[in-house]
Parts: sequence; C-alpha cells; structure tokens
Amino acid sequence: MQRKQIKNYISSPLNYIGGKARILDQILPHMPSDIDIFVDLFCGGCNVGMNVSADYTIYNDISKPLISLLKAFKRMNNETIINRINALINEFGLSKTRNHNFKFYGGDANKGVSAYNREKFLLLRERFNSHPKKDNQYYILLYTLILFGFNNQLRFNDKGEFNLPVGKRDFNTAIEAKLVKFLDALRMQPHEFQTKDFRKFNFADLTENSLVYCDPPYLITTATYNEKDGWTEQDERDLFAILDKLTEKRIRFVLSNVLHHEGKENSLLIEWIGQHNYRVHNLFMDYHYSNYQKKSKKAESQEVLITNY
Repeated sequence: MQRKQIKNYISSPLNYIGGKARILDQILPHMPSDIDIFVDLFCGGCNVGMNVSADYTIYNDISKPLISLLKAFKRMNNETIINRINALINEFGLSKTRNHNFKFYGGDANKGVSAYNREKFLLLRERFNSHPKKDNQYYILLYTLILFGFNNQLRFNDKGEFNLPVGKRDFNTAIEAKLVKFLDALRMQPHEFQTKDFRKFNFADLTENSLVYCDPPYLITTATYNEKDGWTEQDERDLFAILDKLTEKRIRFVLSNVLHHEGKENSLLIEWIGQHNYRVHNLFMDYHYSNYQKKSKKAESQEVLITNY
C-alpha cells in the first residue's frame, strides 16, 4: 500500500519509534472538531497534540527528561538553540551531512555516519553525563545526543546516565526546519506540560467536549521507551479501567494500539473492545520504516484507533 507523504502537519523534532507523524492523515479525521481540552496522556514527541485543534492542550508523559527538554526549548530562542547545537558539533568534530554526503564520511545510505561519529559521540555523551546541573546547556547537550544517537531515542540507565550508542544520522537541514516549525507552533498553542503516571492524572476538569488521546506503550511490542520495565498486563487493565470511567462520565477518548503484531495477539485488548462495543478504526502503519534493524518490508502490525464515540 502506497500512501502520499504528509507535508502540512507539524512533526515533532523527537523521532519516537512508533511515533504517529506519518499516520496523522489517518488519525486526525477521527478527532472531533469541538474540543475544549485535549489531553495527550502519553504525549511522547507530541505529534498528535500539536496537530489537533483544541482550545487547550495538556501534554503528559511520565518521562521527566522529555518534558523538561521540551519546556527548556520552549523558553529558549530558536537561534540560540541552533547555534549551541552547531557549536557542539564543531567542538566534537561530528558529521555535517547538510554540507557533505554520507560517502564523504565513509558511510552510505544504509550505514549513515555512525562509524565516523562513534568515538566523537561517546565523548559528547561523557560531557553530558558529567554536566553538573540541569540548565539550558544540559538540554542542548541532551538534544544533540538524541540527534546523533541510536534511532534518535531517549534512554537513561539506573545511574541517570544517557546510555544509548551512536546512530546513523545527524543535525541536517530537514531536522533543523522541523525543530523550528515545532517550537514556533508550541509557543503559540495554549498548553501545559505534566509528568504524571496516567493512573494519577486528574481528569476532574474535563467536560463532554474534552478528548483524551492515549498512545501508550503497546503490550505486544517492545521499544526503547518501554524495554526496561516494560508495559505490563496490569498497566493495560488499569488504562482500560480509566477509559471505562471516562466513558461513564461521557468524556470522549481515542486509544492508539495494535491488535496483532508479528504473530502476537493482544487478547486483553480484543476482549475489552468486545465487552464495551467500542469502535475500532483500522489504520495502515509499516513499522519497517520506524526501526532500521527490521528486515521484513511487510506491514506486520494491525494498527488501530479505538474510540467511545
């Protein structure tokens, strides 16, 4: 299945595995047009919340480094952010594919610039992990690591150290443009950030015109953001219970999830949908292009949106 690439939406400068930027054209038509408060309960890179029309948006994610990074960049000037990133690139001698192709750095379209950047990236990572305080420069260092890191992901070890290896890409012109467009839109959008566990989120202020969007870690898949502690069956049940309560209060929800993935079936999800007669909207999502370790070019996941309206 070939689909037209989306050009008009605001894409996150944080490329989460399983992020929804490339299927916004399928998600947004299912969103109501009369939303007073939009809750992006597992916001990640904020792709959905940034593109939904609402009077007010609440971005929530349990990842404090993620939310703190977004808040820091919102405060800072775009030019300052870009200049500081480029200063680090120059200082550590990292690649600049905006000026040279992969071959210039001894790579190709498949390997990218990982070999060239590997040792330089480790030095940058050491600088970040030894940075004394969480000031603006801390978040500049963090974002630069994300740009040059494996799959552009965000991960820390038990000591609070960033521990991902080098990735294949760098700070090219497309990423810079995406960053600027996203931050400009964020500053204009009425919103707030929260870092609550979804079970502790306060839904009391929501109305029948509100909408809660959930894109949790998927029970039958694994990604960098949930591989350590994982997303358990109890987490899944707790989320279902919250969505049922929202339904009882006539508050609308949209849940992103997968029914099947690489031969696995989410029986809990399927049973829950059947018990409550929630609506299921099938989407097309090819995860091959979300993880360059994948070899199969088949769309191996049945991606769905589940709604109570």
